[in-house]
Amino acid sequence: MSSAVRTGISSLADALANASVVLAAAIICAGAAGADPSQQDQFVALLEQEQIPPIDNVPGLIARAHQICGELDGGTPVETVVNDEMNFAFGDNPALHLRPDRVRRTAIRFITASVDVYCPSHRGELPPYE
Repeated sequence: MSSAVRTGISSLADALANASVVLAAAIICAGAAGADPSQQDQFVALLEQEQIPPIDNVPGLIARAHQICGELDGGTPVETVVNDEMNFAFGDNPALHLRPDRVRRTAIRFITASVDVYCPSHRGELPPYE
């Protein structure tokens, strides 16, 4: 994988995480003490497997994963969550509008990793991705 592609993927992961930090701050503060390290390790490993290596802000990514599960538990359609993730990424980095398919795939992969680790009951709702 070229460094430009890896940088783009890392930038997208950073954009997804950074856009979610404000929304997730309360979750981090409230849930950090009870976090399961094995789930965190599994989540980070899945992100790396999905080619979304967390460079930094792992607590923010984990908080967003929990938030995604909360949204799904509350009845939010998966497509709405995907669109929200894409909009967060576009808001943080407008240049990503040039690659909407990649942004969508990355958002779905992030949501899939979140669901696999933190709310597997929603696996059947996930859209396919390449």
